Amino acid sequence: MNEELLFQILLLLIFGIFATIRIYYRSKVARKESQNKTETTRKQSLGWAGVLLFIGIIGMFASLIIYFLIPLLSLWFHLPFPSFLRWVGVILGISALPLITWIHRTLGRYYGAELRVIDEHVIITAGPYSRVRHPMYTVFILITLSILLIIANLFVTIFALLIIIMLYPISKREERMLITQFGDQYRSYMQRTGRFLPPLRRHKQNENHLK
Repeated sequence: MNEELLFQILLLLIFGIFATIRIYYRSKVARKESQNKTETTRKQSLGWAGVLLFIGIIGMFASLIIYFLIPLLSLWFHLPFPSFLRWVGVILGISALPLITWIHRTLGRYYGAELRVIDEHVIITAGPYSRVRHPMYTVFILITLSILLIIANLFVTIFALLIIIMLYPISKREERMLITQFGDQYRSYMQRTGRFLPPLRRHKQNENHLK
């Protein structure tokens, strides 16, 4: 089998499974919200970072469509990534699949596609959130890097980097919102966790964690 065709098939499988997992859990939360219309939700705008993130996502989707449907056009902007680097992209994409499932199962009803807090909101400190404050963004970075490396395209690289860079100011905005909501409790949580990766050292102080 042609290696490029193999990469196309693997990327289609990875992205298809990833999208299916996301759609399943988002629809699950949406159904619960429709059954509980009295629940109060407080949202916050993503601001300029959200606009740039949206541009990056649209550009990424457009690049994926071109890659699969008009491969010759995609080849015009092909980057000469070595084969092993593209296989690294496959590994990153596969590793993102169990992680995104774990994260959604941990979040449960507290998952939202927007920056928001709902009635009786709590700080999630179980599962991946015990060491990382924004594991969902970590998975987005993994899947974005996976697409970047597998497709090996100039435009994909530009849009992918835009997405990855914008996740930092968005995470900062989310943390400010949660500090406003939870105060010192969230500040304490920040001290013992990393933003996108686990901290190098565990926080030694024993504290009571909310489930």
